[in-house]
Amino acid sequence: RKVALNTQTYKDYIIAFTKNWDFDRIAFADTLLISMALAEMTEFPSIPTRVTINEYIEISKYYSTNKSSIFINGVLDRALKEFRKANKINKQGRGLIGEND
Repeated sequence: RKVALNTQTYKDYIIAFTKNWDFDRIAFADTLLISMALAEMTEFPSIPTRVTINEYIEISKYYSTNKSSIFINGVLDRALKEFRKANKINKQGRGLIGEND
């Protein structure tokens, strides 16, 4: 639901994190999975970011192209670094010590 309500925001993030890629050439499944992962990173305070990244990499192995997992990993890793710099990651709860650093 978060992705559906904020489609343009997540599209803008993907465009920013894939500067060398034309957005229209990215597989639709990849854009959807990246959007969902970005929403999970920023909107769900109890889910660790590394868990999010690992889950979406695994999902991409089943539902997208052969090289999508590598692409998605790169985009999400870059997103995580940028989100941390911009203070957009706010995780709370058990096992999340150091997650906001």
